[in-house]
Amino acid sequence: MNDASRIGDLLNRFLRNGPLSEGLARQQALEIWPEVVGKQIAAHSEAISLEGGVLHVRVEGSVWAQELTMLQSQIKAGFARRLGEGAVNAIRFTSSTR
Repeated sequence: MNDASRIGDLLNRFLRNGPLSEGLARQQALEIWPEVVGKQIAAHSEAISLEGGVLHVRVEGSVWAQELTMLQSQIKAGFARRLGEGAVNAIRFTSSTR
C-alpha cells in the first residue's frame, strides 16, 4: 500500500466516523433531494435542512405539502438507499411560495 492509499484510507475513516460525518450526511441529503424525489417534485420543493434525522422541506403550497406527506415513506426509503438507514428518520414539509 502506498502513502497516498494510506492517507486516503485515513481520511475516509475520519470522514465516516469523525465529527464531520453528520455535516457531510446533512449536505448530501440536501444535494440529492432532486434525485430522490424526481424532477417534477423537485421543481416545486426544496430540502432546506437536516437536523437530528429530520429533513425540513419547503414546498409550493399546501397541496404539495399534502401530496408529499403521503409519499413520505417512499421518500425516506430513497434516502435510506443512498445515505444509509436512519439518515432521514422524518420529513417536515413547510408550505410557502418560492
